[in-house]
Amino acid sequence: MKAIKLASVFAVSAVAAAVSTSTFAAEPVFSGEAGIEYTSYYGNADKNKGDEADGTDIGELELAVDTGVIYAEIEVETTGADEGTNVNFEQLYVKQGALSFGRFDGSVSTGAFFGMDEIGKSGVDLNTGQSTKGDTDSTGVRYKVLPGLTVALEATEATNDTTNSDLQKDSQVGVALSYIADLEGVKLGISGGAIDDANAVNVGAQFNAGPATISLNYGVGETGTKTATTTTSDVEEVGFGIEFAATEALTLTLQ
Repeated sequence: MKAIKLASVFAVSAVAAAVSTSTFAAEPVFSGEAGIEYTSYYGNADKNKGDEADGTDIGELELAVDTGVIYAEIEVETTGADEGTNVNFEQLYVKQGALSFGRFDGSVSTGAFFGMDEIGKSGVDLNTGQSTKGDTDSTGVRYKVLPGLTVALEATEATNDTTNSDLQKDSQVGVALSYIADLEGVKLGISGGAIDDANAVNVGAQFNAGPATISLNYGVGETGTKTATTTTSDVEEVGFGIEFAATEALTLTLQ
């Protein structure tokens, strides 16, 4: 067991910040995923991709450390290319009772879009299109009001341009919420939010039937920002998935 020293910083204004530094003993948790994946795209699922067998597409190793105050998750994952690797701080946030703040993996607005990761569909996200990604993954403040109900403030990255000040844009702050009712064998949820000119609503249902998990999802919203030269785009996602755990090491997925 090793002592890990981490600092939590929460900026409360442009000139002030609350900073706490402590040393906690924490036992890291390692988890991983590897194997061979065969993906077949039927009909119009993705006209630009051919059916593929791949031994590197699902490779992932995660290191999670939870000190009770700081939660950190480092992910080493394959890119899908031969020997391609990404190393990322997937999550890094402070926990204070029902309140948490920092970087999260995704937006609260997509919390009700279940089980569609295999084809890269995770619901309609809050995305203004500014800076490198336009989403709100990097900055969030979340509060668990009650089991299943989470409300959040989320922010985009600022847009910086050293050659044209007209292209600079401050971080935009928006709101998001998610409610998931976890019943016996059934999950029902609704989530959504708004930031600047972007908005999103997602609804989903997930059913467990023995080794099979069935997911139904629908998302709708607008992405982008309205300016003199740009406008928002309507976005819609419909998802259906069946995941069948044939064995502990073999999972069959239809999405």
